[in-house]
Amino acid sequence: MNDPSDHPSVDHPAIVRLRAELDAAWKGIGALGQLEGVRRDRVVAELRTAVPDVASRAAREVGTEAVVAEIDRFADAGAPGTDPAVPAAGIWEDVVQTAAEAARATR
Repeated sequence: MNDPSDHPSVDHPAIVRLRAELDAAWKGIGALGQLEGVRRDRVVAELRTAVPDVASRAAREVGTEAVVAEIDRFADAGAPGTDPAVPAAGIWEDVVQTAAEAARATR
């Protein structure tokens, strides 16, 4: 990975917020196995909207490139381990893909 000091936007408050949202989403997906039915669906719906919203706002503040790079860093980590009945990989892929699309749409 490149030295973060090479990218001044890395510590920008919008990137820090995005990083926190991505981290919370990743951890939330890992905990989906503990939820049932409607509660799980609500959490998944929130993840699929909240992360792209934060990504879009961050892209307007610091630019698309920095935001997509941060999203890609999280995407490369892969889906968290979870209950086998929960399609964590598909949910995580959808969350990061939608977030990157939202960031790119701000151009």
